[in-house]
Amino acid sequence: MPYRTFVKLINYKYLIFIFFLFINNAYAEELIISKYKYDLYKGNIHFGSSEQTLFKNGSTYKFDIKSNSSGIFKLKKDDRMETTSFVKDNGMIKPISYKFKKEKRDSFQFIETIFNLDNNYAYTVENNNKQEHIDIPYSLDRLSVQIDFQEKMKTGVFEYKYNIIDKGRLRKYSFILHSDDIIETVFGETSTIVIKKLIENNKRSTLTWYAVDHDFVPVKIEQYRKESLVFTVILEKVYK
Repeated sequence: MPYRTFVKLINYKYLIFIFFLFINNAYAEELIISKYKYDLYKGNIHFGSSEQTLFKNGSTYKFDIKSNSSGIFKLKKDDRMETTSFVKDNGMIKPISYKFKKEKRDSFQFIETIFNLDNNYAYTVENNNKQEHIDIPYSLDRLSVQIDFQEKMKTGVFEYKYNIIDKGRLRKYSFILHSDDIIETVFGETSTIVIKKLIENNKRSTLTWYAVDHDFVPVKIEQYRKESLVFTVILEKVYK
């Protein structure tokens, strides 16, 4: 083998080694902070399952919600994946990106929002169409707002209003203290704070039962359209 070819081969193998070492180290540093499994019901009918996982990799956090059809509803197929990446800056959550993916048997939808909150700017891409959000106030996405509000409840704040970029739409969320309740959950008899979430100019509202003694993890969720209950979500398993 000529000397130059040998050197090139060594350099190539070295680069591959460095690449895989970098990838392995990146994944090795990703820690699971929490992971929960939820079941979704319409009345007494179980129609879906959802897993929520919060990761930390260095100074970056990632929060995933993966939902799938269950039972006979698998025939219809409605699989969804939402992901937010964010950092914490002096206690403030700053989203980096939000992704939403919905896959049905005959359709596919993908939406991504990229944030630059230091410049009050973000943009959303859907089906190769780019929408810019210019001179926006401090805003979160559909997932990072959940983490932020849980952190606020730990400090005794149970009502708050947010600016949200909700799959490309600028919206205002209001979290309102509704009541307290003691219910049976995977933790046993559980003391909860019930929060009502309202979306401005929207017919949907949500009641969420947060477990007071378990880092305010949601243990029950009811979503309504006007006054009608649409579906219920129940925490079924705690992985971590």
